[in-house]
Formats: sequence, C-alpha cells, structure tokens
Amino acid sequence: MNNKHKILLVSILGSIFSCNNTMKQESDSFTLNGKLPTNVNEKVYLLEYKNREYTVVDSVEAKNQTFTFKGKLQEPLVHAIRLGNSGKRANFFLENADISITLNDNWQISEAFGSENTELFKKYDDLNATKRINLDSLLQKDNSSPVIAYFLARNAYLYDYESLILLRKRINQNLSRNTYIEELDGAITQLEKIQPGQVAPEIVMEDLEGNTICLSDLRGKVILIDFWASWCPDCRKENPELVKLYNQYKDKNFTILGVSFDRKKDDWKTAIATDGLTWTHGFVEGAWKAEPIKTYAIRWLPTAMLIDENGIIVARNIDHKKLIPNLENLLK
Repeated sequence: MNNKHKILLVSILGSIFSCNNTMKQESDSFTLNGKLPTNVNEKVYLLEYKNREYTVVDSVEAKNQTFTFKGKLQEPLVHAIRLGNSGKRANFFLENADISITLNDNWQISEAFGSENTELFKKYDDLNATKRINLDSLLQKDNSSPVIAYFLARNAYLYDYESLILLRKRINQNLSRNTYIEELDGAITQLEKIQPGQVAPEIVMEDLEGNTICLSDLRGKVILIDFWASWCPDCRKENPELVKLYNQYKDKNFTILGVSFDRKKDDWKTAIATDGLTWTHGFVEGAWKAEPIKTYAIRWLPTAMLIDENGIIVARNIDHKKLIPNLENLLK
C-alpha cells in the first residue's frame, strides 16, 4: 500500500471514529426544544414522572414563546412541561436525543419528534386519551419498548389480576429493570396478597375529629372501602351515586369507609361536606406514598373494595356500581 493510500485510509478511519464519538456524545445527553402557545412568556418547568409522582428537575425562562432544556438521563422516562409549575401538565417521552415539542393553546403536545420513542409515545398517548389503546395488540407487535412499559404500568388498573399477569409475561426480559415495569411488578406482588378470599389488611387513619380509626373498627358489617381524593374529578362525579347506595343499604348492615389520599385536610373536609358524604371517613398522610396505597396496590382513584362482615375481601373495581351484585348477595 503506497503512502497516498495509507493517508487516505487513516483519514477515513479518523472520520469514522470522529462520527462515532460525536454520535455517542449526542446519545449521552438530551436537548429539548419547545415551542409555546402565542403570548406565553413565563418560567417553564420540566418534571420527571417516576414512582407515580411528578418531580421538578429543571426550569427555564421562556423567550419568544420558546424554551430549551439540556441534560442527561439515566434512562428514558416520561416527562412533563408545566407553566409556572402550576396548572396542567403536558406529557411527552424524553430520552438522550435532540427532542422537539410544540404545545397548543390547550396546553397539550400537538407535535413531538426527534426520536422513535418520543414519536411513538405521542401516537399512543393520543390513543390512550380517547381510550382506544389496545395493549394486548401492541404487545404482539412490540414487547421491548420502554413506551409500552409506561402504558402497561399506567393502565394496570383496567385489568384484573389474572389478565395483568398475562400481559406482564409478554414484556421482553430486557425491560425487567425498567422503572415502570419495576413499579408494575411491585403492584402485581401486592395484588396477589389482596385477592378475593383473603383478609383485608388493616388501615389506620385519622377521622374528621382527629381521632384514630381503623378498618377493623367496622368489623361485623359489610363494608365498601372507597379510596378517593377531593382533587380527583372521577371521584367527585361518583359521589352522588355513592350517596344513593349508602342511603339504600345503610340499614341492612352495610356501611362505606372513605379512605382519602388528599394532601390538604381542609380540602378533604370541604369535599365531604359539599358532597354530603355522611359515612365514616379517614385521612392518610403521604398521598400516593401512603401505606394503604401500597398495601392495596391502588393505581387509580376512585377504587372500591368490598369486604364482608368477617373482614374478607369479596371484590374490587374502579367502578363501585359493578360491585352492587356482590353487595346484594352479601346482604340477602
């Protein structure tokens, strides 16, 4: 090989190594460029969604309806953009890449691109918002996407224990350390302990007067445990139906136990008075980190649990109306 060819080969190899290093550097960090609705120039907050909670990780001042975040992620995760760290959150999928998003006047992501997972999340999130996402079908096509992992964990509340087990088994083993799959595995493990036929775990709370109350205090009655919060729109919509249910069966050895995951006691007390909820209520500290949330594997509010007079779990559902047949059988 003559010197001219040697120089050319070295030059080519040098270019390849340079490109590889550049690509590696780009994939080791992210740049998030965002475009805001017209006339929005405030501080923008970036939040990470993990362990069922949003945590602020950065903030910048928006300029000319645009903003930029830069950083490095240990793993791809769902994030959200919030204006002034209050109000609505706009969710998107962030990973170490150059990501661009556009928010509309309703504070929703209208465009998201820059990586395959970012674009995939936008597609599935739109389907999920209209309840058209089919995880069973999606898992047949792709069982190794971190985006799929999020939506499976996010929608776990829609499935009974057996169905959830089957869906989980179809997730690729490479995702076993994924944050959302680890959360899901923890919930499945706990769900196994609270299946129908098992004794309902104790719940210790503070009542409206500040006294300590327990689930076991109501032993001897058929109990509908209502896991809820004043800030939960679906909970508040369902409260009038719960009032009707309570009034219909309260004289037949039946009661309701409200277990609130509110963050503020005043909001909790106001909601109880406003909605006319006259049954026993308890407040637990910690919101989504509260012990009953973990013990009862609550993934959605409201969630209803039906307990017989011996404290045995009969059924569970996110819609209390679907438990009425079980309730009527217990009260015969």
